[in-house]
Amino acid sequence: MAELSDFFMHMTAWHWLIFASALLVLELLTGGTTYVLWPSAAAFAIALVHFVLPMGWQVEWSLFALLTLVLTVVGSAYIRPLLNKGGQDDLNDRALRLVGQSAEIASDFSNGSGRVHLGDTQWQAVSDNGDNLKSGNKVTIKSVDGVTLTVTPA
Repeated sequence: MAELSDFFMHMTAWHWLIFASALLVLELLTGGTTYVLWPSAAAFAIALVHFVLPMGWQVEWSLFALLTLVLTVVGSAYIRPLLNKGGQDDLNDRALRLVGQSAEIASDFSNGSGRVHLGDTQWQAVSDNGDNLKSGNKVTIKSVDGVTLTVTPA
């Protein structure tokens, strides 16, 4: 136990860099949740400060705790949403991926419903305003309800 406390009391900048790297590897292994990213960034900052201005171990660990707290709060509130902004929320939701796509009417609509050809599949579709659309015309998918697409003329 004494060896461990001695190690923590005498950490050099290189130890902080190794600690930051280990935390970064742990972040990568957890699937990019960003929870371990902030302590890693704090440890990296402590290493940089330690290269320029060596400090006592109490100051280093207190600064590490403070930076981890601040980076976690700021990162979770501001940076994490930016990272997720370009995310693939519709990756496993086929219906969301269909919305906005263009399709071709496969059969004339009767009473506002018919079939559209999208990719290599035909789908049951309804017109968003009840129009009887003609075969061969292009439509845009507005929403999906089960296996029925709601379309509007393109």
